Amino acid sequence: MVRQRIWRNATIHTMDHAQPRAEAVLTVGERIAAAGGLDEVRAAAGPGAKEIDLGGATMLPGLIEAHNHMISFGLTLAEVDARPAAAPSIEAIAAAIRDRAASQPPGTWILARGYDDNQLVERRHPNRQDLDRAAPYHPVLLTNGSGHMSVANSLALRKAGVEALTSDPQGGQIMLGEDGGPTGLLLETAQRLVQDVIPAPTVDDLHDALHACARAYVAAGITSSTTTGVNTRDEFIAHQRFARDDELPLRTTVMIGKPLYPLARDLGLRTGMGSDRLRVGPLKLFSDGSLIGRTAAVTIPFEHDPAPDNLGMTMMPAEELNAIVGEAHDAGFQVAIHAIGDRAVDMVLTAFELAQGRNPRPDARHRIEHCGILRPDLIERLRAGNVLAVSQPIFITEYGDGFIRHLGHERIQLTYPFRSLLDAGVRLVFSSDCPVSAYAPLKSVQVAVTEVTGSGTPYAPQEAISVAEALRCYTVNGAYATFDDQRTGSITAGKLADFAIFARDPHDDEPGEIASNPVVGTVIGGEMVYQPPMEHSA
Repeated sequence: MVRQRIWRNATIHTMDHAQPRAEAVLTVGERIAAAGGLDEVRAAAGPGAKEIDLGGATMLPGLIEAHNHMISFGLTLAEVDARPAAAPSIEAIAAAIRDRAASQPPGTWILARGYDDNQLVERRHPNRQDLDRAAPYHPVLLTNGSGHMSVANSLALRKAGVEALTSDPQGGQIMLGEDGGPTGLLLETAQRLVQDVIPAPTVDDLHDALHACARAYVAAGITSSTTTGVNTRDEFIAHQRFARDDELPLRTTVMIGKPLYPLARDLGLRTGMGSDRLRVGPLKLFSDGSLIGRTAAVTIPFEHDPAPDNLGMTMMPAEELNAIVGEAHDAGFQVAIHAIGDRAVDMVLTAFELAQGRNPRPDARHRIEHCGILRPDLIERLRAGNVLAVSQPIFITEYGDGFIRHLGHERIQLTYPFRSLLDAGVRLVFSSDCPVSAYAPLKSVQVAVTEVTGSGTPYAPQEAISVAEALRCYTVNGAYATFDDQRTGSITAGKLADFAIFARDPHDDEPGEIASNPVVGTVIGGEMVYQPPMEHSA
């Protein structure tokens, strides 16, 4: 018999303009059958419907993580934690690496992640000598929190064949010291020189990483996730295995990375193919680097930079970007492109405009991931081209003080400008970019409402938005970003029964308390997948 459940005794925000609030929701199997008044919902239910008393909690549509790195996050849970809260200085990072070296055989790799040179006591990047002192007999790779730069120790550099005369790869840079040798700092694509010699995780490892990620996500009220840049056959197979598991039915959309794109294209895969559990998403490309690492492609040099003319870097020439975007657009792919600096956003918009001008697709839903440093003319082009801005408010708390140092107060006023984007009619989507930043959606909602950095400094107060608007960016707009708006994103009859249940109504929380609102239940396909079901028969 198909299970029927009536979810009641809760504040229910449906995110459906036709009926914003409901007293109860009826789910039949995996879908929503009715939402409205309790008597109305009971009348719609068949015999034997089970009533679930939510104890006065608040129900929202399941929250949608629109841009993150599921496998990377799962794998990093086993790495050395070098985030500022855990290791606020280079010496603290070195101590953590030294402890890890003592627990594993010489010659085995030590991976660490999370440092931010802007927040370290020393206000500099670690170098290979710092890591050598911590672990001289282990190859070490320490990745910045942004993921856009890493530091390798001497043994890791030797294994990768990186030396003073090694050429910089396209879209990357090997930083050299006063002695002419590598400092250990590798920017952007230069990281791959070392990453490529680290033993690759097995499909089992990747599958386990997805499970570790999913366990964390459902505990935060996340029911759907878009993982960016699936680049290998093994990664795709791991996602397929994960989608067949019943333990954690997190709905997943996979972006196809550039390395895997030719195979995916030739096999006939296209955006939207798949099931309710696993779907093919957009082609994922990079146009520039990171803001926190001052490698984002900008039109005005970064402030307080060792190179006074630093305009960041692009990951590929404009002609190459235009060509691959045009090809993917013609093939029927949605295209999602990482662009943080205003020069990069300009390049990406031009590529989209050229593709649409030659072959109009009215509902392509192309996306700019991050869409950081903007200008009024770029915002207007986003609106005119129906291009989605997929942003990460949590960056303002975790990296905003560095943004201010790198750009100055004037330029940050349109860096991640939520109010300006919404007022212009741009479709704004929220996400975390985990493991770059904290994944809990209410943390991002709080930042979007408060516009305050980690140090408590006001960021761009005029760009603050309401709780209702921020939650819409995590639900309705998140579903739209993956062509799932007919399946998820609101509590509407016919859609999948995915809900996030919070102890309090986030709309009523004090702005600085939103992130502390605990998740008391997460429902996917009508089943409680996080915490014991809060059920009793009426």
